Formats: sequence, structure tokens, C-alpha cells
Amino acid sequence: MQKTGMVGLWTLGCLLSCCTAVRADSAPSTSPLDLSLQELLEIEVTSVSRQSESLSSAAAAIYVITGEEIRQRGFQSIPQALRDVPGLHVVQIDSQKWAVSSRGFNGRYNNKMLVLIDGRSVYSPEFSGVYWEVQDTLMADIDRIEVIRGPGAAIWGANAVNGVINIMTRHSADTLGGYAELGAGDYQQAFAGFRYGGRLAPGLTGRAYIKAFKRDDLEFNPADVSPAAAALINESGTDNHWWKQQMGGRLDISLGTASTLTLSGAAYDSMMDQSVTVPTLTAPYIEYPNINSESRGWHVLGDYSRALSADSQLNLKAYFDHAKRDESFFGFSRDTVDLELSHHLEFGQRHELLWGFGYRHINNELDTNQSVIDTQGEDESTNLWSLFVQDQITLKPDTLWLTLATRFEHHSYTDSEWQPTVRLSWQPWERHHFWTALSRAVRTPSQAENEYLINVGNLAPMTAFNPTAFVNRLILEGNSDYDSESVKSIEAGYRYASGHQFSLDTAVFYNDYDDLRSNRIADTDFSTLPAYLTTRSAFDNDSSGHNYGLELSANWLLNESLKLRLNYTYIESDFSDGQPQNTDAPEQLVSLMTSWRIHRDLEMTASWRYVDRSQSIDPVQVDNQSVDAYHGVDLGLNWQLTSKLRLSAFARNLFYGSHVEYKAELFSIPYRVEPSFFGRLTLEY
Repeated sequence: MQKTGMVGLWTLGCLLSCCTAVRADSAPSTSPLDLSLQELLEIEVTSVSRQSESLSSAAAAIYVITGEEIRQRGFQSIPQALRDVPGLHVVQIDSQKWAVSSRGFNGRYNNKMLVLIDGRSVYSPEFSGVYWEVQDTLMADIDRIEVIRGPGAAIWGANAVNGVINIMTRHSADTLGGYAELGAGDYQQAFAGFRYGGRLAPGLTGRAYIKAFKRDDLEFNPADVSPAAAALINESGTDNHWWKQQMGGRLDISLGTASTLTLSGAAYDSMMDQSVTVPTLTAPYIEYPNINSESRGWHVLGDYSRALSADSQLNLKAYFDHAKRDESFFGFSRDTVDLELSHHLEFGQRHELLWGFGYRHINNELDTNQSVIDTQGEDESTNLWSLFVQDQITLKPDTLWLTLATRFEHHSYTDSEWQPTVRLSWQPWERHHFWTALSRAVRTPSQAENEYLINVGNLAPMTAFNPTAFVNRLILEGNSDYDSESVKSIEAGYRYASGHQFSLDTAVFYNDYDDLRSNRIADTDFSTLPAYLTTRSAFDNDSSGHNYGLELSANWLLNESLKLRLNYTYIESDFSDGQPQNTDAPEQLVSLMTSWRIHRDLEMTASWRYVDRSQSIDPVQVDNQSVDAYHGVDLGLNWQLTSKLRLSAFARNLFYGSHVEYKAELFSIPYRVEPSFFGRLTLEY
């Protein structure tokens, strides 16, 4: 771990712990059952337009996971919290890794979802995706997670193709005093977290936290692979346990009546065991070494806002992010600098204008190895310039609104991109709201697609796929002419709330994709000493297709103590080559959740989910692998022992047994998710 970042954050923690804080008395947190369904729909969100608006009036398919729901259901990671969101396909790969997608295209290297934490993009340019295992914070400090399904590129930029996940932490004034948690279980072997917040001066509040955990292996079942592969994997070992430690802090400063400044930062260190696939030139032409991988990094972020007048506000955001990953595949050291200036102003009673510009510089040093054998690029840095503008127009007060937005970006790989959107919002009656949207978004090439040479596998001689007498190395090479993928999307939705008893939120969509990633054979050559063939294929943009679907979320408040929620997703896909990349979306996803207040101090949560059958592509055999449908039940029990002390027990993935949720398209083996249990004790003081 970077010592300077850790020392600075540790110093901040000591200062906050030792300060003579003036804090509000702790009070029991508010349960979702204390809010009517109408109040839940009036939760303020910012991810759709970057302006505060109620969830019910947002002209997009948006879903909010509240901080209290995270604490009540005992989520120990961000992907766990996303599992039951309509439209999202969330699967666990092994003890550490997750795959998360919206509206299809899931995979370890899913590249069509933009993820933000307090406005900081955690999108990785190496493969255009998210390393979920290192995206973390103290879960008790999350205020809410806003999930947009569908394009969000006009506001948030390239790669927000199928969705945006915006994770926002609580203002430090809302976390005054102390918080501690301690827990243990079978898979969640041990975890602990501590946070302290204080009022450091008039107009200045802050907090610091530290957390750590250790998680057990997931099971490998030899029946999930071929007998030959199973023998090699078992010989090398299948360990995939891991531990992680992280610390961070946040300061919120009021600079008079018109300006605010937020400073935050975090640093982490993680050690993971994992089994990977490595091609070889000798029989059996593949190895499955079990290796130790370390990930570490740190970031600092500043966010300054100033009210220029009653109807004009300026915002400046900047962050620096350092990440380093030591592993056999995609090892790298990356530094990111990001700057963005935005201006929000109102014109009369009809127009709310938002405009801004940004710059991002990324320097990335790649580690070559047996899989990523070379990089063709001379410059290891990329630059992104952006300019965006949005106008929210009130066509009829309190009834009809039109939003026009577009974003222009200039990327080192693809030059210029335009990403427009048009949104219409209509509320003909108080409890009924309709919306529709037309959007275009792009997914810019990753460094792998532009520069890398990757040995994806070796074909054994005298087989159906390689009838020659020589082993055939399959090399996937980057293409400097590789272009952005694009989507044109049409969406529509309807929301209804009866007040205190029932609410409904639905969305339908149709996505038309073009210039999707595909591969073409470039050439085959012969090498001697040792003798082998090399077949090169290059990335290109020859795939296209479409998908469409329905997403639904319904809430029932049966009485003051019992609440039910049903989330449902249906999706159909049709692509030119059958399946363009990663995992094909399950046709149906269902979640049924309940919250039951048994007693004033005792609450129970339960959720049942069903995930339909899916397929993942095998690029070496040019074939699909099936992942069977599965279901499971999660249970939680929270007992408020005193106003400050809570005892909780949780169970995950019950009543189905061990099962595979994901079969990777490259470089990893399938593991089985099993039922698990853990307990947690939390103290607020």
C-alpha cells in the first residue's frame, strides 16, 4: 500500500478520534417501514439530470437503494446490494470477483456500465469495465445508491451505455459520533469496521473510518469442467480466499453562506488467491496455476460548489486516483487525473440550464506475461476532453417537461463522439407519471482492444478445431482502427403511487446496437524451434443487434409492520453473430422481498430471487457454455438491544445448494456459490 496515502488518512482518523467533538445524540435509525410509499417515491435523486429531483418525476428508469436498506439487509459489499435491482444481472464469480450488468452483456469484463463513487469514475481503461472487488467503503456510510438502467452518456459521458450506478456517501454532519461493527461467519470469516465523526470547528465536520475483512474460498466442483481440466486444476489448487483492509475519511466545509467544499480520500490493500488459465506450447497446452494477487491503491477528491446568485451555481470537482494490480493477467499501474467544471442556472420560469466541460488524463503501465504478451502502443497515456449541455424546459407547469441534452467528447483512440438524449416527462394527474426517452451512447475502446497482444488459448494438434500436426497459438491483437461501439435506445415508463399502500414503477426499452466488438482472422504463420502455428485475429466492429425488455418494481405496504416488494425483469436479445461478447442475459429475473417489524426492537427481512438460464461464450472453442437457472433465499434478523447497540444475523443463498452463477469467457475457472451465515454486532455512540 502507498505509505503516504495511508499515513495521511491515519492522521485524519487520529485527529477526529481525539477531537473534542460537539455531536448530536445518537438516535435509532429510521426504518423504511416508517416512510409511506409516496414518501419513498419522493426521495431526491441526482443521477438522471445532475440536478435534485424526486424519484417519481425522473424521466429515466431509476431505482434507489437507501442506506437504511443496506444496513437492514446486512450487505457487506456493493455488488451484494445490487443483486435485486430490476434490470441488473449480478453474479458472483469466485470469492472475490463479481460481474454486474444492466440489460445484457454481463461478464467479468463487462464494458457497458459506468460506475461512480461520490462522482469519481471507477471505470478501468485496461478492459473498459469495473474491478468490483476493490470498489468499497464502510457500508454504513453509504447514503444511497442510484441505479439508472439505460443510456446516461449525455450527462455522464462515454461508457454509460446500458446504465449508470452512482454510489453516494453520507455528509459528514450525518455521521457525528462513533460507529463500530464486528462480525464473523463461514464465508464472511471475520470483519470489523470503525468510524468516528466530529464537529471540528464552526462550519467544519469530518469523519474517518477503517475496515478490514477476511473471506473464505468458494468451492470448485470438478464436474463443472472436463475431466482433463479438473485433474490439472486440482493438482495446482483452487484457493480463492482473500483479505482486504481499507481506510478513508471525509471533510465537509461551509465557506460562508454561498460556498461549500468537500474533501475525501481512501486507501486500500487487498491480497487474493486465484486460479487462472495460462496457455502453453506443450501438452496439455494449458496450465491452471493457483497464484497470489495483490491490489492496492488510493485516491483523493475535492468538490467545490458556489452559489453565484439565487438561480446560478458553479461546481468544480477534481480527483486523483492511483491503482496497482499484480496478477498474471492485466497487471498494471495506473494514475488518473480528472477535472470537471459545471454551471447550473435558471432562466425565468421555464428553463434550467446545465453546462460544463471536463478533462481526464490516464497514464497506464501494463505488465506483460504469458497471457498479455505485448503491447503495440508507444504512448501509455490517454486523454479525454468533454463538453456537455442540458436544458430542462417546463412546457406546462407541474405537468409537462422536456429535457434536451448532449455531450461532445474527444478521446485519444476515437477522436470525436456526440451523445445526445431527449427526455419527455408528463404528469397528467397527481399520482400518475409517464416518461419517455431517446438516446445515443457510445462505448470507447479499451487499451486491450487498441494495443494489446493476448494469447487467449492454444489449440492442441490433430483435433476438430486444429487438424494440423502443430499446436496453434491463438493471438488476439489490438487494432488501432478499432472504433467505438454505439447504441440507439428508446425507453418509456410509468409510475403510480396510491399514497400509503401501493406503488408501481415500470419501464420498457428497445436498444439497437451497432459496431459491436467482433474478431476477424488476420493471418496464420509458422514458427520453428519449437515448431508451432500462430493464428492472429484482430478486434473489429462487425457485430450488431438489438434487445428489448420490460422492468417492473411494485411495493405493497400491507400494514404498519409488513412491506412487500416485487422486482421483475424480462429481456430478449437478437445479435448478428448469435452472441457478441460476454454472457447473454437471462430471459427473466425475479426478486420478492419483505420487511417485517415483529416488535418495536425486532425486524426481519427476507428475499427470494430467481435467475434464469444464461450463456457465456468460450472464445477458444468458439462455443457457448450454459449456466443453469438458479434461485435462493436471503434472511436477516435485526435486534435493537439498546438505542445504541444492535445484534444482527444473516443467511445467504438458502434452499438451493451450491451452484455456478458464472462461467468466465477468459482466464478463470467456475466456482460454486453456497449457502452462508454470519452474525454482526454494531454500536453507535
